[in-house]
Amino acid sequence: MVESRSKKISVLIFLFAIFILLVVVTGSWLYRMYTEQTAYSESRTLATVECSRYYYSIDPGSVLYENGTLYFEISNTLGADISTIVVESTGGQKEVDVSGLGQGATFPVSVRIDVVEWAVVYPSGCKGVNFKNLSFEPNTV
Repeated sequence: MVESRSKKISVLIFLFAIFILLVVVTGSWLYRMYTEQTAYSESRTLATVECSRYYYSIDPGSVLYENGTLYFEISNTLGADISTIVVESTGGQKEVDVSGLGQGATFPVSVRIDVVEWAVVYPSGCKGVNFKNLSFEPNTV
């Protein structure tokens, strides 16, 4: 009888240890998920606030792709001065200096980049937050 009672206690201790292990693993997993999501949310919020200072437009009539060079005009309609923009396409990405693009100014841009069907333009650091899509069938003359 003493042996069966000690076996029961051993089984209970073993099950309790497994329960504690599961609680620790689940708790650490939940904590890691919470901290990752909080950090991601904070970084996206800061990027959105920072990039919302830029109000710009690209004239669709000025977009032209010819001999491996993309041409367009960008206008700073309202907001902070834009010093650099990034032009990204399937052929890579290029950073373009547009230092003279103050409020109300228009700046002609020409970038040597391989474009197939699309390009994305955004101020530096604003990828995925404040961007303009340029979708077109390029002239490959």
